[in-house]
Amino acid sequence: MSAMRRALLGCITSLAVLSALPPFGSLLMRTMLMQMLVQIPLLFIIPAIWAGRICWYTDARWRAWNRQGASGLLASAFVLAFWMTPIALDHAASHWSWQAAKIISMASAGFVAGISWRLGSTVTHIFYLGNTLWMSVTVGMLYQESTQRYCNAYLWDDQVMTGQALVGASLGIALLWTLRVARLSADRLLGPQEGTR
Repeated sequence: MSAMRRALLGCITSLAVLSALPPFGSLLMRTMLMQMLVQIPLLFIIPAIWAGRICWYTDARWRAWNRQGASGLLASAFVLAFWMTPIALDHAASHWSWQAAKIISMASAGFVAGISWRLGSTVTHIFYLGNTLWMSVTVGMLYQESTQRYCNAYLWDDQVMTGQALVGASLGIALLWTLRVARLSADRLLGPQEGTR
């Protein structure tokens, strides 16, 4: 890993830690948009990145129940789904115990997802990412099209804006990942041909 990437990873990791602690964490919790599209992604993605960099023994016992990373990815998807619900967001914004539970569960889910992603095949990755992004789009559409406020801690305008941002972010991630997979597939196809010239 280059020095620039290490510095970038260090900065993002610091932001993830700050997002879980007051006063920065409290500031993020003031709006639904910042909680769902800044704090929760940071708490999930950074542990996933670090978990993906750890070298595990190939004969570790936990691999038996996590073949192809399916069990771990499924468990992380359930955690993500729970913290997208209005009642979970509402309680996390008003009760410190729920906030602590969110931090611990999201970081754990991210760590498990990072390990499981490395074990999974392309089909597993497509299934996991596709279902997670589709779930995010569905929740986002529900938030932006509803005429009633779901969370007592947040205003209706904040809810609509969060829904729109959630749909946009999900579609953007899907597009970027599709382009990345297409580029990697093209490189694999063209690689052997170039080597035979």
